Amino acid sequence: MRVITASTSEQQEYVRSLMDEIYNRILPEYFSKGYIAKLKNFQLMDIPSLQELSLTEIFEVTTALQTIMSILDTHLQRGAEIKEYEDTFQKNIRMLDGYHINFPFNLRDFCDESS
Repeated sequence: MRVITASTSEQQEYVRSLMDEIYNRILPEYFSKGYIAKLKNFQLMDIPSLQELSLTEIFEVTTALQTIMSILDTHLQRGAEIKEYEDTFQKNIRMLDGYHINFPFNLRDFCDESS
């Protein structure tokens, strides 16, 4: 018999807070308020069925969001080149996609064209 443990409401709230931080702190560094509003209107990056995620699944979503944020924060805080993180970035986007969370960006969307 396989036992599946459900995620807690605290974990679900933490994932929501990570997504809010992406919308309110990180994306404004790269995109206009109007563009971000359109993302919200189209419900991109929404997390459908968050309450239905198992403990393992919510840890995977949390880790993917934290990793994406960490890569983008590295670029913001240090002006560091982040193209070397392309594979990691894409892997975490695919992980989110597996849970029907649409993160509609590629790493190059956050890089200077001159880089």
